[in-house]
Amino acid sequence: MYKQILMTGFLLLSVMFSSKATATDFDEIYVFGDSYSDSGSYYNYTKNVLGTGFPPQPYYEGRLTNGPVWVEYLAQKLGLRPNPNTNFAAVGAESGLFNIVASPSLPSLYLTGVLSQVNNFTSANKSVNPNALYIVSGGFNDIFFSSETVDPNQPVTNILTAVRSLAAAGASNILVVNLPNLGDLPGTNDSQASKKLNDLTAKYNTSLAANLDSLNQQLNTINIAFLDINSLFKQVFANPRRYGFTDVISSCLGSSVLTALPPSSISAVCNTNSNQAFFWDSIHPTTAGHEVIAESASQLLCFDDRRKRGTAVLHHPQQDLIKQVSRPKIKFFNLIRSSSNSVVDQGARCQRPRGAITRPRRMKKTY
Repeated sequence: MYKQILMTGFLLLSVMFSSKATATDFDEIYVFGDSYSDSGSYYNYTKNVLGTGFPPQPYYEGRLTNGPVWVEYLAQKLGLRPNPNTNFAAVGAESGLFNIVASPSLPSLYLTGVLSQVNNFTSANKSVNPNALYIVSGGFNDIFFSSETVDPNQPVTNILTAVRSLAAAGASNILVVNLPNLGDLPGTNDSQASKKLNDLTAKYNTSLAANLDSLNQQLNTINIAFLDINSLFKQVFANPRRYGFTDVISSCLGSSVLTALPPSSISAVCNTNSNQAFFWDSIHPTTAGHEVIAESASQLLCFDDRRKRGTAVLHHPQQDLIKQVSRPKIKFFNLIRSSSNSVVDQGARCQRPRGAITRPRRMKKTY
């Protein structure tokens, strides 16, 4: 069952910052982040360097889930085909220069943190595409694998540096993503570390939002959007059946695959329909969960001239669903989608283009 996001106000659209310019159709998406956004980059890195790609089966084609990740679904909702060549997100990436799961003796793997991804991109592209959407996410691995003394302001500083670097290179539309509560995941929700992780998450998210708001005022020609998946996850956990899920506590894989991850109980629903489980392993969503994130992001971005009447456009893979949404007392990332070289025309904004990816109906366990 497809997950329709039926939120309003702050929880529907996430926090948006003031808009200074009107954006046209996005003609590409560039992604910088960690395993929540990685569509196979780290798998290819490890296969080239080590001869074996990571992560292994039953993960889906190098993604730490059982199908496409949210940025791939978002691309199709924006009328684009997912492009692995513009997705630099890497499994294990910290917000800074380094990768937490790679050895320093292998610099091509170790130097794949979010800042390294952005630095490599801007070094190779002195002037970047102003009509593209740039997605930046990070901080998960900094906090999740942190010591007691971690300062959540440091990953915030790294994310802000990444945003500034992209803006300086010519990026006009930047989407920044915050963190879900890291103590509420299947591998942490029953652990002693749960409260600490949630406290650090709250500090990180609060600092990130405040600093992005300030940065948005400084970069007065750049559109910065803030996707609040923390609130989204809370909504899903509070009312899972509303989103088509029956289990948001356990995971499909439990502790049977990656021993570096904390163990979790195994969800019984995965034996019949993994799309009813929100988590694939103890910290990563199923592809159905990723689709919910993408739907929230697409609602945040896919506004046409009906936004003047307070109407949001919800984009279902099969049809355009239009819901009246009361306008929250926040300012929007102001997007008017017009003609461009995207795969769909102006009249079919944010619908699935022909040949776009689809979610696997069911992933069989192979272990």
